[in-house]
Amino acid sequence: MTKSLKSLAFKVLSTENYLRLLQRGYFFSYRMGLLKNNPDYAYHYFVKNLIDKGDTVLDIGANLGYYSKLFSQWVGAKGSVYSVEPIKLYNKIFNEATKSSRNIILLPYALGLEEKKIQMVSTTSTGYLNTGLPHVYDAESDGEIDAQDFSFDAEMKIPAKLFADIDRIDYIKCDIEGFEDVVIVNMKDIIAKHLPFIQIELWGKNETVVSELLHSLGYKAYRYSASEQKLSSDSDLIKNGKGDFIFVHRDNAKHQEFIL
Repeated sequence: MTKSLKSLAFKVLSTENYLRLLQRGYFFSYRMGLLKNNPDYAYHYFVKNLIDKGDTVLDIGANLGYYSKLFSQWVGAKGSVYSVEPIKLYNKIFNEATKSSRNIILLPYALGLEEKKIQMVSTTSTGYLNTGLPHVYDAESDGEIDAQDFSFDAEMKIPAKLFADIDRIDYIKCDIEGFEDVVIVNMKDIIAKHLPFIQIELWGKNETVVSELLHSLGYKAYRYSASEQKLSSDSDLIKNGKGDFIFVHRDNAKHQEFIL
């Protein structure tokens, strides 16, 4: 949906119905293959090649379920998807779309280094709610809470505790607006135990911290190459490419046919 259409929809619909429209429009477009040639959705189509029936997936930053519902289909009845999303309104829409997906466990929390009540905030210059931008409120960087365009009450949990009892983890998707370094560092022991594929959005300081940690654990960074339709570690693609990083451990022999 274009920015102008999103702005119009946000003005004429309630926030709840606006979110519902975004979600259902996405899944319709995905099913019809209308997003296949859009580079913004390249990973949504590609990463199914890295996931097997019976796998356990962590979707950290599940949003409206854009990935979680797909993960649910790909892992099948014997697999599990743990979807982490702290915003209650998002979760209402999420649950509507995934009510028949019995392999999804929704964890309604933000992740951080404390267990406490928090606020998620977002500002906008577009005239509509961008569902991927709410982040943990920080007075120093965000300013006054009353100056935020959107604010959501939420609860924070420590990831190392939250995920401690999961028997296996095969794939992690992490997109949490600047908290990736905090969460991945806290999950170091869990990652070292399970050696999952890790799909993660990184930029700035986050990229340095997370990359150095994962490299120390034996991981290598890749990005999706549209021309090859595989993961590539080409230095120019890693440095200048678009989209998430996917980290693969050196001892992970799965799906090598999709890795250059």
